[in-house]
Amino acid sequence: MRKYKCLTNNTFEANGFHIEPLRDEDKYAILEIRNQQIYHLRQAEPLTKEKQENYFSTVVASLFDQEKPSQLLFSFFENNEFIGYGGLVHINWIDKNAEISFVMKTELEAAHFSKYWSNYLNLIEELAFSELNFHKIFTYAFDLRPHLYNVLLLNGFKEEARLKEHCYFDGTFLDVVYHAKWNRKISFRKATEKDMMLYFDWTNDASVRENSYQSGAISLENHQNWFQNKIKDATCSMLVFENHLGNAIGQVRIQNTENNTAIIGISNDKNHRGKGYASEMIRLAAESFLMLHPEVTISAYIKLENTASEKAFKKAGFELESVLNYENIPSFHYIKKL
Repeated sequence: MRKYKCLTNNTFEANGFHIEPLRDEDKYAILEIRNQQIYHLRQAEPLTKEKQENYFSTVVASLFDQEKPSQLLFSFFENNEFIGYGGLVHINWIDKNAEISFVMKTELEAAHFSKYWSNYLNLIEELAFSELNFHKIFTYAFDLRPHLYNVLLLNGFKEEARLKEHCYFDGTFLDVVYHAKWNRKISFRKATEKDMMLYFDWTNDASVRENSYQSGAISLENHQNWFQNKIKDATCSMLVFENHLGNAIGQVRIQNTENNTAIIGISNDKNHRGKGYASEMIRLAAESFLMLHPEVTISAYIKLENTASEKAFKKAGFELESVLNYENIPSFHYIKKL
C-alpha cells in the first residue's frame, strides 16, 4: 500500500468500511464510474483508458512524493470490497480547508446512496479533523441531486452558500451549492494561576455581566483574590476549554455546595460564540464532574431572557426542574444527574 507523506495514518476504518490511498488496480473501475456519472461531475468528456493510465502514472503517482499535495485520494471499501473512491481535493494547507470528493459504483446509488455517503463522510471527517487537524471541509455540488443535500445535512453539514445559476447544464443554468462542516473538536484542562487575566477578561465581558446574577463590573483586585481562592478550592472544578487550534474558547465552573448538590456556570470567549461550542462544553464538564461525584445533582440557574444559554443546557442533557426566583430574578432551574 502506498502512503502519503503528510499522514501518520493512511487507513481509516469504521463499521466495516475503510479508505486507503488510491490503488492503481481500481483505475478502470473508477473510469467506468466517472463515465457513467459524467452528468454531475466536473468532467468535460468521457475518459479513455489511455487518459486514465496517464492520469494515474503522472498526477496520482506524484501525490505520494509531495509533502503537501493539492489532493489526497482514497479507494473506499465495504468489507474489503471496492465501492468507490474520493478524498480531499483543492486542499488549502494555509487556511486548513479542503473540498470533499466522492463517487460510488453507479449500480449501488439507488438503494444505498445514503448509507455509503454517510459512512464515507464519517471516514473523511476522521482524516480531515483528527489526522490533519483541518478547520473546515466542504462540498461543491451542482443542483442536480437534492438527495445528496439531505445526506449532508443528516451528517452535520450546513448549507454555506448557493451560487445562483452558476453552471450551464443541458440548456439550463443551475445553482451550485456549498455545504460545509467545521472542526468543533474541543478539549479541556484545569485552570491554573496563568489563567487569571484570561478569566478577568471573560468575567468583565459585557454579555457575561448582563447574564450574570451579579451584573456589576469586577475590579482586578477583587477578581485576583477570588481566582486565587477558587483554583485552590477542592470543592470547585474550574475548566478551561480549547478548540482544535489550541485557542481558549471559554470556561465552565462547577461548585459543590451542600446536600449532594452543585452549581454550574459557563462563559464563552466573545470570539467563539455562535459556533456550537457551549453545549459541548457543558456536556463534557458535567460528565467529567459526575464521574467523580456520582451522588451529586448539578443545578444550572438561567435568567428567563437568556434563551441561548437555556438552549445550550437542554442540548447538553440538562432537564428543566422548575421556574423560580433565583437571587430574586425569575429564572429557569435545570438539573443533570446520573
